[in-house]
Amino acid sequence: MTAPISAPGHPQQPDGAPAPEAPQAGYPLPPLPEGAPGKPAGQFDAKQKTVLGCGGMVAAFLIVLVIAAAMSPSEAKPAKAAEAKPAPTVTVTVTATVTVTAPPPVAAKAPEPTQEAAPQTAQVPDMTGKSGDLLVEALKTSGFADGYKATSFHDVSGQGRTVLLLTNWKICDQDPKNKTIPITDKISVGVVKFGESCP
Repeated sequence: MTAPISAPGHPQQPDGAPAPEAPQAGYPLPPLPEGAPGKPAGQFDAKQKTVLGCGGMVAAFLIVLVIAAAMSPSEAKPAKAAEAKPAPTVTVTVTATVTVTAPPPVAAKAPEPTQEAAPQTAQVPDMTGKSGDLLVEALKTSGFADGYKATSFHDVSGQGRTVLLLTNWKICDQDPKNKTIPITDKISVGVVKFGESCP
């Protein structure tokens, strides 16, 4: 019996069925038909399981990365730091300019020439023949501040006695008399004791 001759590129299997074509480089393997000899229907071969396993691991890794990125505290720290960072201090300097207008200078007023006040004067009455105390009272009435200080009594009897009690002494002469004089001037009065004659 002659063995069947197989066409080039299509090797035949021992049972006479054509052998499957070899896969070309760069193209995926065609899926095996269900019910292929030696493989139950619905199962994957080792290469397909490897591809699926790698894809599942990559997907799981990506999911873990997304969850870790969402829950990572490193991204929350800058936000908290930004919240906790105090606001910068701003210093504002305000310069106020005040303009003060001075009043015009007032010319110094020249002092008015002062006239010396004329010395106060008083009238000296003639009290010849009267007691010395009456002359003192008359001078005070005329305008002298102190009639006793305005007079100078002296004994004209030649005895050189001190004139003490004016009521006991008689005026023989006075200078001036019946005349207006400054109240600062002195009045000279010559006296003797009553009962004695004036010289």
